[in-house]
Amino acid sequence: MRAACLAVVLSLAVSSLAAAQPAQIVISQPAEATTMDPGRSTQVLTVNYFVNVYDTLTRWDAALQLQPGLATAWKTVNDTTWEFTLRPNVKFHDGSPFTAEDVKATLERNMQPGKTVVTPGFTTIEAVQVVSPLSIRILTKKPDPLIPVRMAQMGSQILPARLTTEDGVKELARRPVGTGAYRFVEWVKDERLVMQANHDWWGWEGKAPGVERVIWKPIPDEFPRVVALEKGEADIITNVPPDRMKSIADGRGTRLVTIPSTRLVALTVNATQPPLSDKRVRQALAYALDVPALIRNLYAGTGKPYSGGVADTDFGFNPALKPYPYDPAKARALLAQAGYPNGIDVTLYFGNGTMVNDKALIEAVVDMWSKAGIRGKIEMMEMGARQRMLNERAVPPSGFLLANPQSTLLDADGSLWRIFHPTGFNGKYWTGSQPGQRFHDLMEQARYTLDPKKRKALYTEATAIFHDEKPAVELFQEVVVYGVSRRVSFKPRADFRLIVSEMTLAR
Repeated sequence: MRAACLAVVLSLAVSSLAAAQPAQIVISQPAEATTMDPGRSTQVLTVNYFVNVYDTLTRWDAALQLQPGLATAWKTVNDTTWEFTLRPNVKFHDGSPFTAEDVKATLERNMQPGKTVVTPGFTTIEAVQVVSPLSIRILTKKPDPLIPVRMAQMGSQILPARLTTEDGVKELARRPVGTGAYRFVEWVKDERLVMQANHDWWGWEGKAPGVERVIWKPIPDEFPRVVALEKGEADIITNVPPDRMKSIADGRGTRLVTIPSTRLVALTVNATQPPLSDKRVRQALAYALDVPALIRNLYAGTGKPYSGGVADTDFGFNPALKPYPYDPAKARALLAQAGYPNGIDVTLYFGNGTMVNDKALIEAVVDMWSKAGIRGKIEMMEMGARQRMLNERAVPPSGFLLANPQSTLLDADGSLWRIFHPTGFNGKYWTGSQPGQRFHDLMEQARYTLDPKKRKALYTEATAIFHDEKPAVELFQEVVVYGVSRRVSFKPRADFRLIVSEMTLAR
């Protein structure tokens, strides 16, 4: 009897200890954050940190439907004025109250050229007015139908007004303060970034968080990242190598989670100088690539070629545009017509860990190009150096940068025009992005057009120009692939966001 009682006591003690343990998960990505300032990075891996610490006025749910966030309602006052009603009783992680002044300061910072890297998404805004502590008005230069959507885009995470100053954002980059579901705890470079559930978060709606603590652990190499999942040292891993997909899917404690994405893979082109300033040379780059073979051999068939600069998830996608076929003979002929019968020399830059098989992808591109007389030199960069090249628009002439831009609005304005706007990441690399050029004028007209049919017609013409001019080497539209512990449950998102508040754990 005593033995039986002792067993019960021990069992209860173990159960109590288990219950006392925080519901913790480990998420492993190939690279750590480059900053915790949401105005200074749009890199997908880094944005995953932002979306857990900060909130936006509006937000996309898991089905990519727009929902209230820090704003509970919005309406048009007139064609160029939107009014947002803000959520009451919200506090930042430092205890300070969230007010309209914080929204105004955040948006005004994004509107100033050079202050952030997200300015192209906010250039339609003329002014931000505080109506009351919980009400703001956004005035636009012309009618902008996308203002509610822009309030959910990259860089729209609301900061405390005091941290939008020059000194404030330096502090913010290291130790973020938001209103989001998770509070920042610590960041040990190259080792871990830790967040703790914010029990005061408005979004819990009285429910306890499914995950109390999350540790983001960077593991750059693919094999150790997969091993960490299989051993239970990581609960979610991103950038799953195609050759390990089946073993993860068949694993006793693991599963594979996938969904078609809003993200594109392309090579940014600095086309400001010869030879890349010649359209025929840029077209030759596309004809010299067998993109279906790249998808098949490097990505287990997950992904699809595209053209026109817009994913099929976005308003403005042009289904009439077909990717250039693989034709190295035509590529050579175009180079000869442009005055380069002996081929050209170019340099390809990439940040290791940006995407799955990025090194193998660049090597395969260079190999294919070599068959058409395009001689490529490969330069690998650390993620921080890659981010600086993006932020400073510093891709050298005759240079390429492997990029995987993502739609921020589910509209061509948040993908194609976000990148190729004159102030965008690629805006300075191609003359077609400049005022007075047909592509520029079409895209600017579209962003201020309220009639969807007229906007679609403008995008159709603009994407056709893009298809012909090839100011970027378009590769493929990605598929999101995660390796996940069977104890974690969540619905994968097409926007690549890992939002921990949407996750639950098996008990």
